[in-house]
Amino acid sequence: MKPLGPRDPDRLGRNRLLAVVGRGGMGQVLLGQGPDGRLIAVKQIHHQFTGNPEFRARFRREVLASQQVTGAYTAGVVDHDADSETPWLASEYIAGPSLQEMVGEYGRLTVSGLKLLATGLAMALLEIHRTGLVHRDLKPSNVLLTNDGPRVIDFGIAKALEDDVALTATGAVLGSPAYMSPEQAECHPLTPASDVFAVGAVLAMAATGVSPFEAASTPQVLYNVLYTAPDTTAIPPPIRALVEACLAKDPAARPTPEQLLDAASRIEAEPVWPVRIRRRIAECQAEAARWADGTATVAPEPVDQPKRPMSRFVVAAAVVSALVLGVITIVGIGVEGNAVAMDDPALALTVDESRRLDLCELLKPAVLGELGTATGELVPNGVHSCSLTYREPSGRKMQLTLENGSPVEQIKGRTPMGSTINWMPVLGRNKEARNCDRSVVAQSGLPMALTLSSSTFEGSDTCPAVERGLVAVVRRLAVNPPLRDLPANSVLRLDPCVLLDSADIASVTGDPARGRTVHGCVADGREGYVALDLDDRLRPDHVVGGKVRPTRTIAGRTVNVQTENVNYCELAYLTRPSRDDQAEQVRIMYSAYKPGPLSPCDAAATLFAPVLTKLPTS
Repeated sequence: MKPLGPRDPDRLGRNRLLAVVGRGGMGQVLLGQGPDGRLIAVKQIHHQFTGNPEFRARFRREVLASQQVTGAYTAGVVDHDADSETPWLASEYIAGPSLQEMVGEYGRLTVSGLKLLATGLAMALLEIHRTGLVHRDLKPSNVLLTNDGPRVIDFGIAKALEDDVALTATGAVLGSPAYMSPEQAECHPLTPASDVFAVGAVLAMAATGVSPFEAASTPQVLYNVLYTAPDTTAIPPPIRALVEACLAKDPAARPTPEQLLDAASRIEAEPVWPVRIRRRIAECQAEAARWADGTATVAPEPVDQPKRPMSRFVVAAAVVSALVLGVITIVGIGVEGNAVAMDDPALALTVDESRRLDLCELLKPAVLGELGTATGELVPNGVHSCSLTYREPSGRKMQLTLENGSPVEQIKGRTPMGSTINWMPVLGRNKEARNCDRSVVAQSGLPMALTLSSSTFEGSDTCPAVERGLVAVVRRLAVNPPLRDLPANSVLRLDPCVLLDSADIASVTGDPARGRTVHGCVADGREGYVALDLDDRLRPDHVVGGKVRPTRTIAGRTVNVQTENVNYCELAYLTRPSRDDQAEQVRIMYSAYKPGPLSPCDAAATLFAPVLTKLPTS
């Protein structure tokens, strides 16, 4: 997004304007904020077009159409003024990238992403057709992606079913050739089946990376739409039949939106976007929030490169085809030789997702049911580890533990097992063992390694079962990582290594080597070893055997002494009760390799003091 220019208004109606989302030949889209504080996308028509009665008529029709359509899968109108000197329409702001942008950047969607797209588009059609409208321009650039699913935008050429009077020149065809139905290409009266055809074309593009009717020229594209059966062999089998049904040349042969929704719901996959798309959605949301709170900064564009006409993050909910010259198409050279992006790295989580990951959910039968029957209850060990016992079909019981609290450097020192999971080498201590472990290290730069281990007193080698279990865990993470809901002031959202002062660590441990985990930071030097840990576990002030733990006052805060001896000290500070006898807490551990000027607890307190001052208020 760009700052408002000198000729841009700072208000339209009751709405404050914040930034320019994009400009096109017919108008511009502005980011705004309504009187109730919510973000809106304001489409404003360029002044030179407002004297055209036909254009104003089309704009009024868009306002009317958009006002009629409401629901979770479209962008609702919140304000408008079709009669002002420069007409404008304010819609709910959708902070998410377009399907066009995501397929262009990352390649075709996974089956899980296709299921979410198909079900969302079917729901959108139900909402649109309920009002007696046909969208008429459903295409990838008019589909925005949010965490809850797709949102359909742009009702600029939506046509009332009961009103077939054209507002454009005789014989003109409105729409995008690669995604319009045969009857629309021939200017025949349209029914809801026309939008179903467009959904099929959009799904085919999302599944393969290119429109099913792609050609070198617009006339050839229209010929393909009218007469050519698209090649669907590259579409994944779970969704291929659905796409083929939608692309039937005969409108009567296509499924209804209800049938489309039913078929999409039966696809055997979890409806969720790939990790990279979820990360981009988070970026879009963050960018919009920065413009709203006034903290957005604009990097200067290189002078030797042409300026980009649109933000790379967001196509706002009010962007319509009238604002953009031409039809947006996938850039490519022919069909053969197109690169196909590999699947998402399985542990390519966002930083926020890695800190909110719920390991216990990954041990449940919904993930590991192929290993046998779960017995007993889940046993969490803070946020870093969780255990659950399974009984295998053979009758053997083994306890499985999933953890991500070991430093990546430590896990990388284990032996490669000769196998991979989603391109990640599988590591372990032993090729065969009754009590076995298998690990993978995130390839995305996150400080995270996942280890699944077994413990049993029965039978022999459990390594094959453990590796199968780790495959199932990674598969779930690649599709829909289970996340905990954390309050804004949770310490688990923090970067532990940012809390520790490097100079203080060096003075205590002596030239340390640093390491980190998702919720931990370690430093190992000549004089000693220090570890800072953020956790949610049994309260540090709990009474053990009737004995109250000793405390210290550090930086004005009461800190519990968990362990203290001549070489080692562990201190814990309770930041926020979470549930029952559990609490979020910050722990620091110091182990002295040789006697120094400070006792271990004095050294730990020296390092802990600046950490405590950086914590959020509870």
